[in-house]
Amino acid sequence: MIIPVILCGGSGTRLWPLSRRDFAKQHVPILGGGSPFQRTLTRVSGQAPFARPLVVTGAGGRFMAAEQAAAAGVAVDLLIEPEPRDTLPAIAAAVEWSMRRDPDAVLLVLPSDHLIADTAGFVATAERAATTAAAGDLVAFGLAPTTPATGYGYIRPGALLPSGGRRIAAFVEKPDAARAAALIAEGCLWNGGMFCFSARAAHAEIAALAPEAAAAAAAALDGATDDLGALRLGPAFAAAPKISFDYGVMEKTASAAVIEADFGWSDIGDWRELWAQSPKDESGVALEGDAVALDCRDSYLRSDGRLVCAIGVEGLAVVDTPDAVLVAPLDRAQEIKGLVTALTAGGRREATEPARVHRPWGWYQTMDLGDRFRVKRIQVAPGKKLSLQKHHHRAEHWVVVRGTAEVTRDDEVILLRENESVFLPLGCVHRLANPGKIPVEIIEVQTGAYLEEDDILRFEDDFGRG
Repeated sequence: MIIPVILCGGSGTRLWPLSRRDFAKQHVPILGGGSPFQRTLTRVSGQAPFARPLVVTGAGGRFMAAEQAAAAGVAVDLLIEPEPRDTLPAIAAAVEWSMRRDPDAVLLVLPSDHLIADTAGFVATAERAATTAAAGDLVAFGLAPTTPATGYGYIRPGALLPSGGRRIAAFVEKPDAARAAALIAEGCLWNGGMFCFSARAAHAEIAALAPEAAAAAAAALDGATDDLGALRLGPAFAAAPKISFDYGVMEKTASAAVIEADFGWSDIGDWRELWAQSPKDESGVALEGDAVALDCRDSYLRSDGRLVCAIGVEGLAVVDTPDAVLVAPLDRAQEIKGLVTALTAGGRREATEPARVHRPWGWYQTMDLGDRFRVKRIQVAPGKKLSLQKHHHRAEHWVVVRGTAEVTRDDEVILLRENESVFLPLGCVHRLANPGKIPVEIIEVQTGAYLEEDDILRFEDDFGRG
């Protein structure tokens, strides 16, 4: 069996404003379906030769990863990084985790934010890679290039191996356009960051080539603790060097091999790539959500709520979210990262936080905000509850619009049904819970002098938050 290792870290800059630091690209529903993370999980679940996936995620994304895995109907093991340290430490931790269970297991390392059109072709390639990995090699997937792309590294294949793969002759850093065309003519392949190897072989190579990462991973597993069913790595993980697996191991090992892959791969690296992957009309216009285009060409229009209309535009991305709108030429889509950097430097919340904020119990979204008031829409998942808490600077009014809510207000417990409400005066100890089988949705109106999220004192919390 092959154990899929899903790397679920990373930030959300390249598809801003849809993705943010706190709601990264892999969790964003795109192309009219689930998120890339959910598609990755379902691709390697419920069929041979795959075992239960191991998801490596950061502390900030662990609840979102668990929620989306559950929604996709996929049971996973969760390994939580206490802080991001790039792909080598993450993979080293996954390898150490596997060594303590089955040293002969074959691991398939996959990014969580890629799209693959041909699942059958992907599975067949994974099986070929596993055969090469069983011979002791560390296998990279070399993706058949479709364009002379400058955003990817390249792999130059070398001698044919008895197991069917090829030895890697060289890794080539991201080239310019002319160099990329030359590399493709030479038979080079894209490096998509997907790897396959036995736990035993990878463990030995990491120990030899990146001993600091190996030691940190081992110590982090020694100090790991159970965290609501996930395994939280110990603080020793922070001692690992911040370095990629490509640079720290694959470019140095004598056991690097490559399997050529052609299964309709895309990393959805920017808005232009998402436009290219989207269904389009005869004028090359892709629409998602409540969007209308008149006499437009080669453009991407998306709305996450209100109606978006465009007339006569060409080559544009127009993306509307509840708290930010992006209008940009598709051929400048790679400049989004610089825009987000500027917004972050300016202290703009929209650079990092999504309008809909996900919590382990559900989510909330600010609908209106003004002087001394804030209006929120809050949804609580079945069986979940918020912390028992109080606020020093605000009062709250709750109106139930869907489901049945259980409200704790100081010493009383109240059941509220649709169209019923409750007032929570400043300083009262309160809690919202969902005892039912459908989501509970409420409208919360906050009033007071200070309305930020840090005005909270928790007394009890199911999720270990202080």
